[in-house]
Amino acid sequence: MLARVVEANERWERLAAQLREENAALRAENEWLRERDVRREAELERVSAELAVLQRLVFGRSSERVRPSSPAGEDDDGQDDQSGQGDGPGRRQPQKASPRGPGGRAGRRDYSHLPRVEVIWDFAGGGYCCPECSSPFEAFDDHAFEQVDWRVTVRVVVHRRRRYRRRCACAGPRTVTAPGPPKAVGKGRFSNGFIAMLLVERYVAGRSQNSLIAGLARQGAQISSSTLAGTCAAAGALLAPLEEAIVARNRDSWHLHADETSWHVFTPDDGDGPARWWLWVFIGADTTCFVMDPTRAGAVLARHAGIDTTTGQLRPAEDGGPRRLVISSDFYTVYASAGRKTDGLTNLYCWAHIRRYFVRAGDANPTQLAYWTRDWLDRIKALYAAHDELTDAWNASVAPAPGRAAVEAAARLDDAYTAWDTALEAIEVARQAQMKSPGLQQPAKKALATLDREWDGLAAHRDYPMISLDNNASERALRRPVVTRKNAYGSRTDAAARLAATIWTVTATAEQAGLNVLTYLTAYLDACGRNDGKPLTGPDLQRFLPWNASAADLHTWAQPPETG
Repeated sequence: MLARVVEANERWERLAAQLREENAALRAENEWLRERDVRREAELERVSAELAVLQRLVFGRSSERVRPSSPAGEDDDGQDDQSGQGDGPGRRQPQKASPRGPGGRAGRRDYSHLPRVEVIWDFAGGGYCCPECSSPFEAFDDHAFEQVDWRVTVRVVVHRRRRYRRRCACAGPRTVTAPGPPKAVGKGRFSNGFIAMLLVERYVAGRSQNSLIAGLARQGAQISSSTLAGTCAAAGALLAPLEEAIVARNRDSWHLHADETSWHVFTPDDGDGPARWWLWVFIGADTTCFVMDPTRAGAVLARHAGIDTTTGQLRPAEDGGPRRLVISSDFYTVYASAGRKTDGLTNLYCWAHIRRYFVRAGDANPTQLAYWTRDWLDRIKALYAAHDELTDAWNASVAPAPGRAAVEAAARLDDAYTAWDTALEAIEVARQAQMKSPGLQQPAKKALATLDREWDGLAAHRDYPMISLDNNASERALRRPVVTRKNAYGSRTDAAARLAATIWTVTATAEQAGLNVLTYLTAYLDACGRNDGKPLTGPDLQRFLPWNASAADLHTWAQPPETG
């Protein structure tokens, strides 16, 4: 009996030990599951925040144009950003060859079906006289040739150059021909106005080449892709000296707005492609410079801004003295790294970018962060208002009127600086207090961390009231290439990519000066035509630099192109 009791007791003890082991294992597994749930909750919160940001980027309106969602959770986002499809690489529309007209030469298309306009070219005053005896020449024939012109409708312009025959016995040529129109591309059939329109439509309007070919075909002009590409390349060679002068002046600017965006090159020289290149933009006081480069590295910024890659310092000014440079940009590390390493270089970071971080934080968790986001946007709005007053006060104090007006301007500037300091201090106090708050949501922590990391470049705007608080200027400048990228997807070759940057540099600088790019390009190409189809140099080139141009030329180039 005792033996059975002992055996049963041992059996129960073994069962208890087994249950204790199973209980410990279950407790450990339960603890692991709790930790996994915590990790998954954090991951879900992060993914939800990123999804909300991406949804706003794709479907939402610009955060600078729409008010944040109301604290009650009302959503005012809409879908107004629709992307269209463009012509992709390698997609060639079949071109139906135009029928050749009677006597048509090989390689030439027949444009006889297009509207025709005749232009008579004659010597000043009509007719031509012998320079020796003043005896008038006798008109006997016309020298006629054709050009394809591009206006609202494509037409063929017949230029008739009057020819005159000598009637006297004096020495000299027996016949003379009146001068004709200046041809920028000597062997081309396109007028300078057509070439200017082609550049404007292709690069300023952002149309793809296939779209241009289809549009011309709809107007009755069957023009091949290679012909348009060759014309753009020839025009780019004529614009090269103009671009070089713009780049040189842009590099000497004391302040630059800078930004960059991706660009695709489908058949790069150093690979099978496609390759991702980068389009940089640098905006000075009166110039806009686009740089196409295979990399997004700091070497591009250093090369353009004049930073010695060996020492990491700004190269001396032309007089040998030290240079100072202010760069307005987003938070890309290349700009921040240059600011930390380079003496005399000051970073001004974009307040519009930091505002977007707070907008996106509110989108990620509208239930808990709606009031928090609204308060932060109100603080940033107050800072913008203070900066606007500071800019106006600073402009008034630069050249104040004598007497009491000067005293009032100085007092207004002091008050503006006080208002700025107050608005900035409100942001600083809220930032420091909230960063210590333990219960703040992760999207809000991320926005505050970014504000803390970039604080020095954001607060540095106090010393430069003449510069805007944001980097919207460079983003607007890149908008046109981005539209072109959406329509054409990029460039086929390295040369085509750099050609696009050249034309954008010239047209954006012209628009910055308030010029009509179509009129300006036509005038420049006319000047190249009068220069025997060669790029301009010397005083002829200086005349077309907007900062050197005369008031009369600027007024003329600001007008729409003449018709008729």
